[in-house]
Amino acid sequence: MLKQKKTKQTPEFFYLPAKEEEVMKVLWDSKEPLSASEIAKKIPDRTWPASSIQGLLRSLQNKGAIEIDCITKLGKSYGRLFRPALSANEYITMQFNRYYQPEEDGKKSCSFMVSSILGNTGIGKEDIIDVLQGIIKEYEDDTL
Repeated sequence: MLKQKKTKQTPEFFYLPAKEEEVMKVLWDSKEPLSASEIAKKIPDRTWPASSIQGLLRSLQNKGAIEIDCITKLGKSYGRLFRPALSANEYITMQFNRYYQPEEDGKKSCSFMVSSILGNTGIGKEDIIDVLQGIIKEYEDDTL
């Protein structure tokens, strides 16, 4: 197995069309790097041909969303195994930062952002309070 040099280059912004997002979800859910055919097999209810996976992987690699983990023997030939170059949370943060414009009053802006996100989750009020108290405790512990 030939390992590829790993370089972390997270671009400032990119968008994932639906098919690319499906590929990324498979990679984000996997603990191990996957081949193109493994990725295609793991996409539930895929309506597009498995042969188009190579184009999607090339596009994701050009965007900096995935990396080649290694080149290994796959059956009778050699093939590449892919892994995500950024986590799902990093991608979500990238999308959020594209649209989020903080106001001059940082507290007001932060308050609006948190309440908007939490208000659209469907989580009960008591659970939200528990989560926020846990976050506050983590921040307090980190600053001591």
